[in-house]
Amino acid sequence: MKQRMAVLRSVTLVSAATYVEYALGLVVSIWIARTLGPADFGRYAFTVWLCSWLMTCSNHALTTSSTKFIAEADGAGRPDLASHIAHRLSRYQNLSSLIVMLLFVAAIVVIRPVEWRQSLWPITGLVIIAVVSKANYAMLVAIEKGQESFEPVSIATVLAGVINVGLITAATLTHAGMVAFFALFAVACLMLNLINRFAFHRYCRPFAAGPIPDDLSKRMTRHLRLTAVLVLLISLRSSTIEVFLLNTYATSTAVGFFAIASTLTRGAVELLSVGLTTTLLPYMAKSFGKSGTGQAARLLTESARFYWATGLVIAGVGLVTTPEIVTLMYGNRYVAAIPAIEAMLVLAGLLLVSNSIGAFQIVVDRQDDRVRISSLALIVNAVFGVALVPFFGLTGAMITYASTRFAELGLAMFYLRKATGGGLPLMPMARLFVAASVATAAAWLSVAVIPSRFGFIIGGLVFIGIFAPASFMVRYWSEEDCQLMTMITNRLGPPGRTLMRGLTSLHGTAAKAAP
Repeated sequence: MKQRMAVLRSVTLVSAATYVEYALGLVVSIWIARTLGPADFGRYAFTVWLCSWLMTCSNHALTTSSTKFIAEADGAGRPDLASHIAHRLSRYQNLSSLIVMLLFVAAIVVIRPVEWRQSLWPITGLVIIAVVSKANYAMLVAIEKGQESFEPVSIATVLAGVINVGLITAATLTHAGMVAFFALFAVACLMLNLINRFAFHRYCRPFAAGPIPDDLSKRMTRHLRLTAVLVLLISLRSSTIEVFLLNTYATSTAVGFFAIASTLTRGAVELLSVGLTTTLLPYMAKSFGKSGTGQAARLLTESARFYWATGLVIAGVGLVTTPEIVTLMYGNRYVAAIPAIEAMLVLAGLLLVSNSIGAFQIVVDRQDDRVRISSLALIVNAVFGVALVPFFGLTGAMITYASTRFAELGLAMFYLRKATGGGLPLMPMARLFVAASVATAAAWLSVAVIPSRFGFIIGGLVFIGIFAPASFMVRYWSEEDCQLMTMITNRLGPPGRTLMRGLTSLHGTAAKAAP
């Protein structure tokens, strides 16, 4: 329970910062979309997507490997070794970014993208600033996570987000163009890096060069190679094919709609799960360093339960509230994006549980399984994308996205069962899915019968009001889960204690009634 409370503290810290970051980022996205319009916003979104892809190529395996091996060394009582690992992988990251940027400039000289035809070299320079700054920032954040220090990233995201909102507001009032907004994106990436560096020196242990044992060095080398292949495969099948084909065969407006769907979905997922996602890998790696595979497997089961419950909330609330929210935020020019947003939210929610499987495979050195999964998923992605996107545009892109994600989850569960002899708690998950379906139907009906622009708020409350008690009635939570929830709600005073007593009584009644 003590470890659970430590995890909860880290989850709360990261989540609070992420909520602020997401709220500010959503405001920025809405303002840019409204100012530029669907076509120019599509060009802006394509440029930001390219930066994200280049950042992934720059860091490939380095961020994941840093967090894993630093946390593992700390768990084994070797902070000196953790320092040496951080130093070596940080140098690798600098070299990797240099190589990727040189290749990028060479590609620009040859290809000369039509999206940038009027401002080719200014945008190229801004891309380099954004990618190098954000990639290096992500590497330092990975080292911080390995040290279980989440304060720097929280400080950086909040401060940089507030400054960026001020700059975007000024650009919006002056009706700036696409290049100006992208320049502010590059400035935001640079600010993140600088602020995080200052905070790192305040909260984290410095790292320095030093020897790494040969056996660990071999493990790191193998992990880096497999994870590098894995990350590059993931970068190709994480909407890359869909965006590229949409940009080539459809319109920039379709790219913009797909980008809005991706942004809102990523925001919803991070809003509800980023704390668990950020802290799961370092805590699981530390447990693996202390107690081996058994403890890591236990954390897999626990995290899977929370991911599944969170994912069902994302899917249910997203399906019910998306039409009114999108119209209210983006205006009627973006109504055509609503079906794509709904589909992507539901898919992201139902497939969120795969995050727990991925973390477990990283920690127990099953990266070869992850490479196989991503290779097969990439084949599915490419086949569906080439077959559907050129002919069906945005609809084809969504079908491609859905097929790829379901194939990935099915393969992940197959290899998990093969590696551990076990799997996910499927029966409790099925019971909770039924409860979520009932809650979604009731929430959708409430939105349909309430004629109001803000009826989605009622719908969301109806969903939570049914889903939360139903999760106890179907005996989804374990006794330890209930104890942790009780400790949390006790801090809310009498209302929290009353609420938890009612929920746990439902759990107890359902347990007695079970055969």
